Amino acid sequence: MTKPYEIGSEIRLWSAFVPEETGREVKKTLISKWINTGKKEAELRQEFGRRFNIPYCVATNSGTSSLRASYAALGVGLGDEVISTPYTFIATNTAILEQGAKPIFADINYETLNIDPESIVKKITKKTKAIVCVHYGGNACDMDAIRKIGRDYNLPIVEDSAHAIGSKYKGDFIGAKGDIVTFSLQAIKIITSGDGGMIATPNEKYYKEIKKYVWFGVDREDKITAPFDPMPEQIDILGFKYNMNDITATIGLVGLKHLDEALARRKTIGEKYRQELAGCSKIKLIHIPAENTPNFQIFPIHVQERARFAEFMRDNGIFINVNNRRNDRYSIFGGLQKDLPNLERADEDTILIPIHCDLTDADVEKIIDTIKKYDKQ
Repeated sequence: MTKPYEIGSEIRLWSAFVPEETGREVKKTLISKWINTGKKEAELRQEFGRRFNIPYCVATNSGTSSLRASYAALGVGLGDEVISTPYTFIATNTAILEQGAKPIFADINYETLNIDPESIVKKITKKTKAIVCVHYGGNACDMDAIRKIGRDYNLPIVEDSAHAIGSKYKGDFIGAKGDIVTFSLQAIKIITSGDGGMIATPNEKYYKEIKKYVWFGVDREDKITAPFDPMPEQIDILGFKYNMNDITATIGLVGLKHLDEALARRKTIGEKYRQELAGCSKIKLIHIPAENTPNFQIFPIHVQERARFAEFMRDNGIFINVNNRRNDRYSIFGGLQKDLPNLERADEDTILIPIHCDLTDADVEKIIDTIKKYDKQ
């Protein structure tokens, strides 16, 4: 029997990027006594928008909240369908269920692990309310094709960009264009706020609606009706409690300040992996289209005999993991579909190898050497 992982000298799959001055900045926020949504939250939204050329940003308490608020703002509700990828963390699709709607799974592209635009078209019905895509691993989807489908069928596109802070598509940062783009600032993302999220949109109408859904149906920036009454005269939508506080925002601001440092280190590691592992026979690298600039949030590979590979890596002190499973395997989504052949292949052979800023050059060399040893067996 294989022994469970134990924290020790092993090379970890994940690590949180927390710059040195984070604690000092959080202390300042605590001393200020303003720890609810305030100046730091507003500053994070402003800096996030400036950094990624995003016209409007709404901060939330998680990437999942960002998705739910976005679906709500689009009017996704009971009986509606949202075409989605089944190869993602379940939050992409549980947020659809929470709105009373049903995720309809399109197939993926095996080479990229992203949703297949041709499959999207086949899934559109009269009940379709929106399309959601995931930039898996920070490698952008074919957004030209997906946005064209949106225009042709008058359907809004939600880009779940939990993996894609700092990634680019055709020279533009993810979030700079599109309908609604959601981000995660969860613990192991490239920049973190401990837990948190952001919603980006160039559409002012969406922006005004989303702001309300994030805080009880009220736009916090436009809620005062009298000096003694902080609430508006009327609330006409059922909103949520998804706002970000200033402690969380402070952590995120420090991470954003050091984003280039984090991206550069991940790029160095990711490109070395791609160079050194390209000739392996049992390993297949994910395809990165020429128009994409990935952030290397994670590093998925296709591998022959995945279970044996996982045991081999673990026996050599390297943590690896299956990041996501096909969502239709879970009964809450209605059960397995038989018309998703690329998903089936990916679900059987995809696994992650470590990539994060705490990896040393020696760690990276060990990971590469160990994979090459497996490849020669």
